[in-house]
Parts: sequence; C-alpha cells; structure tokens
Amino acid sequence: MAYSDEMAARVRELKQFLLQNMYRHYRVVRMGDKAGRILRDLFESYVGEPGQLPPHFQGQIERDGVHRVVCDYIAGMTDRLAVDEHQKLFDPRVRA
Repeated sequence: MAYSDEMAARVRELKQFLLQNMYRHYRVVRMGDKAGRILRDLFESYVGEPGQLPPHFQGQIERDGVHRVVCDYIAGMTDRLAVDEHQKLFDPRVRA
C-alpha cells in the first residue's frame, strides 16, 4: 500500500527536515565522532594489552581470539561505562 501523493510529499518533507535539523546537526555529528574515538581508543588499548580486561574475558582469548573478546567486552558496556573506562585509561588525573 502506497501513500497518497499529498502524504508522500509530507513524508519527504519531514525526512528532509529531520536530516538537516537533527541527524546532521553539528552537535549530533560532534557527539558521534567523539563516541567513535572513545570506542576506537578502548579497542586499541585492550587489544594492545589484554591484561586490562576482567579475568573472565581474558580467559576467553585463547578460544575466541583477542579481537572477538575485546569486541564482545566493549559491546556489553553501557555508554557511561565506556566513558568511565576511557577516562581511567587515558586521563592521568583519573584513578585507574
């Protein structure tokens, strides 16, 4: 079932508005870039030194490989935990 011509025009207008004013808003783009840096930093740090992972995850490395284990560990993090972990690993003022 398709939209009427009038409704299809309204849907296109709404999508264009959202794209310009929300999805590509400079603050959204900035936060997405920041989140990407945090995830990349965590991944590279854990892969480079897997001893930073909790013991349960370290024990899975031989079976699954370090990259898979690190991906699974990071995927299970909340946003807040990822930010906190990043601060602990990269901000010398924050206690590890």
